[in-house]
Amino acid sequence: MGIVEELESAIDMVDLVGRYTKLKKSGANYKALCPFPGHSEKTPSFMVSPTKQIAYCFGCHKGGGAVKFIMDIENCSFREAIEILSSLTGIKVNGNFGNDNFKEKKNLYSLYKDATNYYKNALKNYPEVKKYLYDRDLNEEIINNFNIGYSDSGIELFSYLKSKGYEDEQISESQIFLDIKSKKDKFIGRVIFPIQNSRGDFVAFAGRILDKGEPKYLNSPASKIYDKSNILYNIFNARQAITKEDFVIICEGYMDVIALNRGGILNCVAVSGTALTEKHLTLVKRLTKKVFLCFDGDSAGQKATKLSLEKMKNEGFEVRIISLPNGKDPDEIISSGKDFKEFIKNALTPIGYFIKKSKFNTESLEDKKILLTEALELIKSYSDGIEKDFYLKELSKLLEIKESIVYDRFNKIKFSYKKSDEDANLKAKNNISSKEMIIAYCLIDESNLEFFKQKIIFEEYLPKDLKEIFENGIEKINNFPLEKKEKIRGISLKIEDSENYKNSLNKAEDLEKIMNGLNREIFKQTEEALKQKINSGDNDALLEYTKLINKAKKSGIK
Repeated sequence: MGIVEELESAIDMVDLVGRYTKLKKSGANYKALCPFPGHSEKTPSFMVSPTKQIAYCFGCHKGGGAVKFIMDIENCSFREAIEILSSLTGIKVNGNFGNDNFKEKKNLYSLYKDATNYYKNALKNYPEVKKYLYDRDLNEEIINNFNIGYSDSGIELFSYLKSKGYEDEQISESQIFLDIKSKKDKFIGRVIFPIQNSRGDFVAFAGRILDKGEPKYLNSPASKIYDKSNILYNIFNARQAITKEDFVIICEGYMDVIALNRGGILNCVAVSGTALTEKHLTLVKRLTKKVFLCFDGDSAGQKATKLSLEKMKNEGFEVRIISLPNGKDPDEIISSGKDFKEFIKNALTPIGYFIKKSKFNTESLEDKKILLTEALELIKSYSDGIEKDFYLKELSKLLEIKESIVYDRFNKIKFSYKKSDEDANLKAKNNISSKEMIIAYCLIDESNLEFFKQKIIFEEYLPKDLKEIFENGIEKINNFPLEKKEKIRGISLKIEDSENYKNSLNKAEDLEKIMNGLNREIFKQTEEALKQKINSGDNDALLEYTKLINKAKKSGIK
């Protein structure tokens, strides 16, 4: 048994997928909104089959067995997926398994972990730095929980890493040092905030200056293990609290998160030096669909809030905005002794926030008319009918305008046509070729193979992979590349789950329609290829083209 088969046979797909998204039982299978990065939907097209042990999305065509699922959900390589599943199952991977790139990444992770331990131990030797942290209300428990440290000596850190067995090339690759020859730590003299990815690996550092100076925070640059657009500070530690509370607070910076933890609020993360991204939202969506934005109350924070609201619009999130007074940040609120939970309780909806931050005077009739129009335009941009209805009712209350008038104004707005979920699903189906459908049907029932072989018209032009299956059997699908094989397995699952398949009175007629589709596709592709050869002066192609056309006419294709 190969390592892939061993790992996949040792893990339950329902349990594995359940770590990333909430599943709902649907007959023999489970369904959910697609959890994969880059795909947002309102109608579930993601399915998990306990019997087939596959998880597949029929909208974006990602997923498959456990390995492919991890590769797509974690956006990682094949070997990283093997390592993750090895950790989950307890099955040890042979030491010879892997390539140089995989080993390099593994060593970078451990290097950052060792560097974190060095910084933490160094902090113990600097009481003045600890006093700085104590003065900011960071106690020993907080310092330990967030692995806070101090950069005191590049030479000492370099020697420490060398003693751990790291080569100069690996240390240089970590980008901790300004210059590997001088052994100068770029974070020297700064408080260190280690950054972890969603799996808990240490992947970067943020160094805060103690005195006045710029930059206030110095962050690790992008690397092979660190992409700030895919990292939310504290998400690893906050996982359980987020799922327990069923909402997450997204802040701007490290100290905001630490301050909220001091106040007993553990379900918080920070974007830390970047705008909220699609990758961030994917991480959040695995844990909850309820998001509370808590950016600073200054102009930069308000801009970040507006950009984040736009990013989350129509992505299936329930969003609230925690509005802080007088340009304050969470750290200042907690330090002042105020109960931050009151700010959470009074959080605003996107419409409430829009009205609060507008420059219009709601006491003025003309301003109120303009504000109503702009608010309706905003509500119009939401796609969910229930969400629109909620905001329209809220708008009526906030502006003290009768609901009937608000709805009347809203209904007069001319909506631009937007494709429905059904249109999107149709497009997704069009991304599935007839060839893939045929192989999927053969995977469901190998006896379908003989039917298809009898109905093929242009046998000499069959795609190579389909020809191999026609000649040697459906088991040849195991020779396909992983992504291609898993897509077809997913298609077979979708077919079996469809009402058309379950209720079909004439499956032979259904199969013939699919075969007719393949024959037409082969004809069109071959016809176009031969035309190009003819235009370049190929006389043999002209004769072949004539035969193709005659065969197509005889079979009713043309």
